[in-house]
Amino acid sequence: MINTLNESSLHKALKTFYAVQFSAQEEVKVGRWICDLETSDGGIVEIQNKNVGALKEKIQGLLELKRRVTIVHPIITQKTIETRRQDGSLVSKRKSPKKENLYSELKEFTSIAELLPNKNLTLLLPEITIVEKRVQCAEPVQAKNGRRRFKKAWQKTGKALLTIGGSYKLSGKKDWLALLPSKALAGQKTREKKSDSSPKKGAATSAIQEPFCAATVRDAFIAEQKKEAAPYANLLLWILRKAGLIKRIPHEGRAYFYEIKKSRPSD
Repeated sequence: MINTLNESSLHKALKTFYAVQFSAQEEVKVGRWICDLETSDGGIVEIQNKNVGALKEKIQGLLELKRRVTIVHPIITQKTIETRRQDGSLVSKRKSPKKENLYSELKEFTSIAELLPNKNLTLLLPEITIVEKRVQCAEPVQAKNGRRRFKKAWQKTGKALLTIGGSYKLSGKKDWLALLPSKALAGQKTREKKSDSSPKKGAATSAIQEPFCAATVRDAFIAEQKKEAAPYANLLLWILRKAGLIKRIPHEGRAYFYEIKKSRPSD
């Protein structure tokens, strides 16, 4: 099979799963690229666990070929770390305190932000649980990718898929703008067509009030019981601006304020 020599067990498991889900053929050449999956109607599916930016040239090329492209990027909601000795015997098994969520994974899409509104590009983000496998070393060593600041007495040997849960699907401008919080904040000026009056404190509307800044978005997430999203308010606004979905507007003070760009009739 083409292009699978260095394929990780997690990548392979996800590819096998989605090949069945999409009734797709694996490892298909399209143009000058080898694609993970091709569906019966010509759609392309790429599985990318990390470094989505590495796909940018490939995704741009496929979109120029008028192909519909789906990027599958898993969200690891639970990770069990399993460490073994060189002989395979178990040293320890524990759950990692780190948990990813939809908003924490936005960092993976900064390099392709300008492509995100494309109607032929879909992001599918399944929530998964995995086992990260490690092998104990006789002495501290550097990671294989050279990223460790301090050497450690173990090396990662792979990741194994345990379960696949629900998925987030982001496709087009409306889905990306829907990541903004929807709860109105006290003191903000509403631009709803039905009323020119400011909303009452805590009143909910169908869209965040404009103009908004990172602080108001963060507060709105907290008000909506989405505390996991609050730390990523700046990142979300950066991506939406880079994607051309919101624009920065003149405003007094040090904070940057934004409003949603008006769609053209052709959009």
